[in-house]
Amino acid sequence: MQVIEFGQQLNCPIVLCLGYFGTMHSGHVKLLEVAKLRAREHQAKVALFTFSNNHLRVLGKDSTVVYTFPERLELYKNLGVDVVLSTEFNNQFRACTGNQFVAQLVKYNLKGVVCGFDYSCGSDRMDSNTLTACLADVCHVDIVQAICWNGSKVSTTLVREMLEKSDIATVNKLLSEPYFVMGKVVHGRRVGSAMGFPTANLQVSSEKLLPIGVYGGTTEIDGKSYRSIVNIGQKPTFGLDYVNIEAHVLNFDGDLYDRTLKVALTRFLRPIRKYNDVNELVQQLKQDRETVLND
Repeated sequence: MQVIEFGQQLNCPIVLCLGYFGTMHSGHVKLLEVAKLRAREHQAKVALFTFSNNHLRVLGKDSTVVYTFPERLELYKNLGVDVVLSTEFNNQFRACTGNQFVAQLVKYNLKGVVCGFDYSCGSDRMDSNTLTACLADVCHVDIVQAICWNGSKVSTTLVREMLEKSDIATVNKLLSEPYFVMGKVVHGRRVGSAMGFPTANLQVSSEKLLPIGVYGGTTEIDGKSYRSIVNIGQKPTFGLDYVNIEAHVLNFDGDLYDRTLKVALTRFLRPIRKYNDVNELVQQLKQDRETVLND
């Protein structure tokens, strides 16, 4: 997958998906499916436009993100995107009108554009119908209708709501793959090792939305997937009130420090709670291990 700055030259025909693509939920996947069909018709590559930063911060909204930019690139690659056109959402970009944005788009060899029914661009909020008219002499625009789940439109907002409830089962039904975290393994307090449950402590972006709880999941190491117990949250048994993420990787023995791991959550096990002592916590962890191994 090729990642280039929006505006940089690209010497190939493309079918371009327009949006932010912050989660790659089923609605986003539908856009990609349409783009892939168009790309095959025109012997073109599938391209996707996105912002490389948290654009909500620039808009004055104190918001976390479901996936960081590196995590989103992992998603795009897994879904078969050929080219990512990325740019930083800043005040200069924010001031561009829809027509100015389209003027930049048409510098590429567009064989098609795909967007959602509620897509808009530019400071004047050019909608998908006006975009279609602007590109009428350039290429066809496919407008994809909403995908619904239980009567609600599938959206990043819906994914966020479910994550905040730690409803990982629903989140994973909405997303293209199980929700995951990518982070560098850093040194911790080594309390887990002392209890017989060594953990990989992940350093993640402060902008990352983390669902609080204990989960069954998987950790990718050298191309192999290992079942894991994943703890996201505080450590009330030890009097620690800051949130971190750590994974006890089952049936793995090796040094993971300074490595970047991808840890996916596959099922909710239990909420964070305070135990009377370490022995009670160890007994709970043994039960968690059996649950994960028997999944």
